[in-house]
Amino acid sequence: MKKVFIVIPTIRNLDFLKEWKKQFSDIEIIVCEDHPKKEIQIPKVGKKIYHYSWKEIDKDLGKNGWIIPRKVSGIRNYGFLKAFQMGANIIITIDDDCYPVKNHNFIEQHLQNLSISVPQRWVNTYPDSRQLYTRGMRYFNRTEQRVLVSHGLWTNILDFDGATHLQNLEFKAEFSEHFLQIIPHGAYYPMCSMNLAFDAKITPIMYFPLMGEDTKGNKWGYDRFDDIWAGIFSKKILDHLGGSVINGAPFVKHNKASDPFKNLQKEALGIEANEELWKLVDQVQLTSSSPAECYLELANKIKWPKEAYFSKDLKKAMNIWASFFKH
Repeated sequence: MKKVFIVIPTIRNLDFLKEWKKQFSDIEIIVCEDHPKKEIQIPKVGKKIYHYSWKEIDKDLGKNGWIIPRKVSGIRNYGFLKAFQMGANIIITIDDDCYPVKNHNFIEQHLQNLSISVPQRWVNTYPDSRQLYTRGMRYFNRTEQRVLVSHGLWTNILDFDGATHLQNLEFKAEFSEHFLQIIPHGAYYPMCSMNLAFDAKITPIMYFPLMGEDTKGNKWGYDRFDDIWAGIFSKKILDHLGGSVINGAPFVKHNKASDPFKNLQKEALGIEANEELWKLVDQVQLTSSSPAECYLELANKIKWPKEAYFSKDLKKAMNIWASFFKH
C-alpha cells in the first residue's frame, strides 16, 4: 500500500478538515503553520498529524531555514521535504479553503492518475479519466510516459489572478467528473498548488520559489507566482526525464478565502517577470539523469535576469534545496 501524505499550509482555523475526515482516514497529514510558533488547534483527522511552524523549520534547517518562505503558501515546501524524509510515495497538497465534492473520491482519483502511463507527443481528442482513446491513437505510444504530477481542478471559484477574478465575480465553475487532460510534451501550464499531487521521487524539483517574506520580515518582492514558477521548472525537467503531467479530476470545491484586490496588488510586480521567465527556462539544455541533479543543473544554467532576487537569492535557494536530496 502506498504511503500518502497530505501537506497543508495555513494561517487560520482548520475546521475545514472535518469535511475531509472520511477521505483522509488512512492518510498522514502535515500542517505547515505560517506563524512564528504553533497557535492553531487541529481537528483529529487522518492517520497521524505532524504540525510545524517557523520555530520547528528553523531548528531543523538551521542556516538554510531561509529558503522556506514565510507569510506565503510556499511554506508548504517544508511539508514536502518532511514527507519525503518520512518515506512518502505520494505527496498531495491542498489549501485550507478547499472542500470535498460530493460523491467524488479525491484521494482515489489522484492515486489513479499517478498510476498510469500516457502518450508523449500525441494528444487524445477526448480527455477522459478512464483513458478512452479515440480512433487513430497509435496503440504502441499510449504508455510512453509515467504520470508523475496530477494537477487537480476546482468547482465554484477558479484559480483566477486578481484582475481576472474582479472581472468575473459572478462566475462559478462546474464539476466535470471524468475530465482529464495530458499536458503535452514541451508545453507549459499554470500549476496551482491548492489541489496537487505528485510522485514523491520528484520532490527535488517541486520547490516553490521565494515569495512573501524572508525570515527577518523583509519582502522578497514577488508574490503569488511560487506555484506557477515551480510548475515551469518542474515541467521542463519532467519533459527531459520522460515524465508527464495530467490535469483535471479530481475536483475540490474552492471557497476562495483571499481578497482579489489584495491579490492584484501582490501580483503586480511579478506579471512582467512571469511573461519572460518560462522562455529563459525553455532555452536550457539539460543533460542530468536524476531529479535532484536536473534541478541543480537548471538552477545554474538559466540565464537569470540581473536582478539580485533571481541571479543571487533564488538561484542560491534552488541549489540548497537540491542539496537536501543529493546523497
